[in-house]
Amino acid sequence: MAGETGGPAPGEPALAQVIPLKGWRRTMAERMAQSHAEHAQVTQLREVDAQALSTLRQRLLADAERSSGVKVTFTHLLVVALARALGRHSLLNSGIVGEELRLYADVNVSLAVALPDGALVAPVIRQANQKNLDEVAAAAVDLAERARARRLRPDDLAGGTITLTNAGMYGTDYVTPLISAGQNAALGVGRIVPKPVVWEGQIAIRPRLGLSLAYDHRAITGAVAAQFFQALQQVIEAPEGLA
Repeated sequence: MAGETGGPAPGEPALAQVIPLKGWRRTMAERMAQSHAEHAQVTQLREVDAQALSTLRQRLLADAERSSGVKVTFTHLLVVALARALGRHSLLNSGIVGEELRLYADVNVSLAVALPDGALVAPVIRQANQKNLDEVAAAAVDLAERARARRLRPDDLAGGTITLTNAGMYGTDYVTPLISAGQNAALGVGRIVPKPVVWEGQIAIRPRLGLSLAYDHRAITGAVAAQFFQALQQVIEAPEGLA
């Protein structure tokens, strides 16, 4: 405890600032603690080739400049890739509710958005498995803009079935995402960085993308998660069908 003068007690570090744990900070702290308490979370890591994905995005950016349309980001492409892979491995698009393991028909992607003051929200792109790339991009841009303007509605944050968080824009290689309540999996995305790899029997410099798949081991085994990861890798490395 501090002494009568307000200074630190002997042996304690001096304080620079005290920030009350309330508002969004309290809400975020409670949700993070809830996630750890409710899930038997484990994480798999995988590095995939991003050359084809990068080439596709460059072509789509050129198309957007000519048409003044929404500029497609890697996040938008990965939301569609995630939805496609889940179509073959629906067990990851699920949640444990009471004594039931519920597999969902809709892929509702909770997309993590960082706000300027440090808050983190995850508005939901609904039925991503039924949307094309342009529709996903438009929904993501709208949700992100309204999130930063503090204009999200409660419904915008409800009903997610899986989470995607992209930390690559901050230079992070791998991130371990927390699984949201009512979900069984979350995908973390790192940066794309050129690396020397063996490619078709030769040493080559290729753009590589780090992915982290967190999943609830109560519902999803390591083998099932690895099979999904393999399917996601195949979609990312041959992405022409995404556009």
